[in-house]
This record gives sequence, C-alpha cells and structure tokens, in this order.
Amino acid sequence: MHDAFLAITFLTLGAAALVWLLQRFHMSPIIAYILLGVLAGPFKGWLFGAGHETSETVTELAIILLMFFIGLEFHLQELRANLKLLLLGGTLQVGISAVSAGVISTLFGTPFPASAILGLMVAFSSTALVFKAFEDRRESDSQRSRVALLLLVFQDLAAILIVSLLPLIKTFSSEPDPAAPSAAMAIVRFGALFLLLPLLFFGSRWLLPRAFSTVASTRTPEIFSLLSLGACLSVALAAHVAGASLALGAFLGGLVLCQTPFASQILADLSTLRNLALAFFFVTIGMLVDLSFVWAHAVELAGALIALLGLKTLLTTFALRLTKTTMAVSAGVGLALAQIGEFSFVLGREAMSQQLLSATDFQFLLSLALLSMLATPFLVQYSGSFGRWCAGNATDEHAPPHVPPKGKQVRAIVVGYGPVGRTLTRILKDFGLQPVIIDMNIETVKKLTASDHFAIFGDAGRREILRAAGVETAAFLLVTLPDLPGRIPVVATARMMNPNIKILTRARYLAEHVMLEDAGATAISYEEAEVAVGLAWFLLREIGAPEEDFEREADRIRNEIAVRTGFSVVMPSPVIPPKG
Repeated sequence: MHDAFLAITFLTLGAAALVWLLQRFHMSPIIAYILLGVLAGPFKGWLFGAGHETSETVTELAIILLMFFIGLEFHLQELRANLKLLLLGGTLQVGISAVSAGVISTLFGTPFPASAILGLMVAFSSTALVFKAFEDRRESDSQRSRVALLLLVFQDLAAILIVSLLPLIKTFSSEPDPAAPSAAMAIVRFGALFLLLPLLFFGSRWLLPRAFSTVASTRTPEIFSLLSLGACLSVALAAHVAGASLALGAFLGGLVLCQTPFASQILADLSTLRNLALAFFFVTIGMLVDLSFVWAHAVELAGALIALLGLKTLLTTFALRLTKTTMAVSAGVGLALAQIGEFSFVLGREAMSQQLLSATDFQFLLSLALLSMLATPFLVQYSGSFGRWCAGNATDEHAPPHVPPKGKQVRAIVVGYGPVGRTLTRILKDFGLQPVIIDMNIETVKKLTASDHFAIFGDAGRREILRAAGVETAAFLLVTLPDLPGRIPVVATARMMNPNIKILTRARYLAEHVMLEDAGATAISYEEAEVAVGLAWFLLREIGAPEEDFEREADRIRNEIAVRTGFSVVMPSPVIPPKG
C-alpha cells in the first residue's frame, strides 16, 4: 500500500512538472507522460515494489474509460452517412498495413503467428494522441480530423476484436499450448460471445437510460457522477463475464448512452478521471521501455522509424484514395496516422501472455511505437500542408465528398430555462436566432427536444457541456441561473473558452457585481435595481404623481445604481442580435 502511494505521489508531481515544462514548447501532455515513464522505468522496482498490480489496474481502467468515451462520442448519424468510408476505408487501411508489415516482419525472420501480431500492431494508430493534437490546434472540425476519426474508430474496434480472438489464434499456432482450450471449444466460446453481446447491448439499452433518467430527476450531481462511473464499469464487467474484453464492454456501454440526453454530462463527470487514468496509462507504457535495449538497437530503431512513418503514410493514403477520398485529405490523414497507437500495447501484452509474441519482438515494437508517438504532434501539425502539397496545392480539403458539413454556427446559448430563460429564448427566436438551451432539469430538456429546440442536459459550469453547446463559436451567452455560486463558474469558464463572447447575466444583489465582473461578465441585470424601480412606481402612484414622471424616475434609479456599483446595468450600446 505504501509502495503504491509513494509511486503515485512521485509520478503525479513529476507529470505536473514535465507537462508544465513541455507546454512552454507547445507539446502535448501525453508526450510528457511517456517521457516521464521512460525516465522512471529504471526505478519501477523501487516505486512499485515487487508487484506491479497497481500499474496494471490503472492501465486497464484507462483503456476502459477511453473506450467508454469513444462510445459516448460515437455520432451514429454521421457514421451512418459515412458507413462506406468507415467500413471500406477502415478495412483497407488496417488490412493493407497489417499484411505489408507482417510480410516485412516475416522477411526479417519472424515466424507466424508473431509476424501477424506485429503487422496488426503496426496497423493501429493512436486515438488519444491524434485527437489531442487536432484539439490543441483547434482543427477538430477539419475534414482531416473527421476522416481520421472514422479510421481510428474502426481501428479501435478491430483491436478489441483481435484481442478477443487471440485465444482462438493460439489453438491454430504451430506451437499450441497444451493448457489452452481445443479449437472446437474456442470456436464454441467465440460463437457464444456473439450471441451474448447483443443481449448485453439491448439489455443495457433498456436499463441504463431509465436509471439515468431516475437519478437525473433528483438533481443530485454526486449520485449522477457515481452512476456514470458505475454504468461504465458494470457493463465492462458484464462483457468480461460473457467472455469478451472489458474494453469492448465499456465501448458498448458508451454506445448505449451516446444518443441519450445524458451523454454530455457523463462526459463532463468522467473526463477528469479519464484524463488522470490515461496519464498513468502512458506513464506505465513508458516504464516498459528498456533504455539499454534502445541504446543497443538505436540504428535499427532509427531505420525502422523512418520506414514506419513513410510506409504507413503511403498505405493509408492509398487505402483512402481507393474510397475516392480527395488526395489532400487522404495524404493528410495518412501522415497524421503514421504512428503506432496505444491499443498496439494492449494487443502486444495480451499476445505475450498467450505466448504468441516474444519479449524481444515486443520490446522492439514498444520502443518503435513510443518514438513514433513522440513525433505525432509534428505529424498532425504538417498533415494539412503535406496533403495540399500532394494534391498540387489544391484546396479541396474543405469540400469533402463523404462527411456532410455541420449545421449553422451557434450564435446564442441560454443557461437555465426558468421564466427568465423562456422569455430570452422567445426574444432570440423572434429575432431569427435558434438558441442552444442548457438546463439541469431532465424533464425540461426532454420537452424542449420534443418541441424541436436544441437542448442539452448538464452543468453549464463544465467545459464539456459548454463545448457541446458550441460556446467556442457563439456570439452571446445568457446566464439566467438564480444563484450566484451557479452563475460564476459558467461565466468564468465561458470567458476562458471564448474571450470574444458577450456574456449577459442576472444578479440578485448589487454586491455581486464585482465577482461577476471579475469572472468575465459583459453586462449584468440586477434584480435589486428592478425591485427599487417597482417600489418607486407603486409609491409614485399612491402619492398621485403624474404618470410621465414614472419612467423618468425609473431611469434615474437605474443610473444612480449604476454609478454606485461602478458597473452598468445595461450594455454600453444596444445589443442587436445579428441575423442568420
């Protein structure tokens, strides 16, 4: 216990320091985690003691959460529209890359099935690294990023399936394990798995949305967060009991929930845990590297790295061109996916446990994979210009034949759908704007969605919820939440994500203006001021003052409050929502 606590303490502090250092050079945090693992590798016996159960548990949790998130972010409508590219492009990319790498491995003397395993390991790319790199460059909506997503989803699913098939492959290997099940038994188990997984999927599809709906109606964030993690782990465990991998079960769980109104809030609740688990996953992968092996095989690794990047770029480009994807996109995606991915480690370790891969071959691929991962930010950075160069400087990347363009840019977001939120939504629609509404009442969200509004269930103070609502491109954010602790994180997070957005918020008391101003509010409407105006109108009416004095006194009260607070209660100039 003390060994594990000591290891986590040192690795957490080391990761924080290294991420901070590399961020100064605009490098991905994942690169820092890998480097930390490589540096800590020689001391892993001291850090973890004799057993490595802690690191293995964290690694498995990271893979489970990663696959759960991939399932949650699975845009079924877009994937249906691009089913040909997903299936044909993915099959061609994985198949051509795996066969080519396997043949080359065989030519260098690697026996079957180890050569086939090595070929498959080379075929897979890094989902976590590639999309982190696209996100850092604000290119997540680019055509290259979206086509790369389709291929990576196919790769991840193929990797999970292959890991499940390894026991079956073992029964047909040239040196079968006497303790392994017979071929007939392995086939029976595999067939049973394909019968049980649909039952698990449809059973979860019936149960989980009902459970989340019940919990969401309590409006207790802690229960919702616990259920989010519990749903992920329980479906993964159920799949494992059925004979599949934990990762496949987690993916099915995410797929079940991806089209429910709870998906964005689940992503928000588990994102921090996933990021921490992935950090330790890449650290533990880095710790597997034998620096003495790398030094002894430096020349071979350098040559293999050049060959890997060139071969995967060429083969992925060729596979996508066969699906009639434009040259600019094909070549750009080919370069971006030229590295070896995290699921290759999972496949390699499982193959070693099945005695299908030698420790030497695994160490060589592991070292090669980490070197290719270190190059990923640069591969993504130059993928666009490389694609345009290959296409003769054509600009056809923004005219994709496969992926339909997204809808209109979000112009306004309304947080909270109480009486104030409903009024503002009506005004925006009267001016031709269809706002995105964020609310924590699941019944409200369901009714809004049924009435053709774009509504999101979740805590608007979370980055993931605001991102799902489109805050990074929105022009206006209207915060109508009644309580100050609820408003401040929404205002501050939105201002951080979009420095140019106009944030209009309500405030109950005049004393709140400093906190809201510091958080980034553009304009504040005070309930206290309107109470004073209302009482003044009543008083003037009772004392018989002329009606023409009512509006003048109301303006005077508002101006006096504005002078006292130092913050205008209205926008400096009229807010006229742009058309379109």
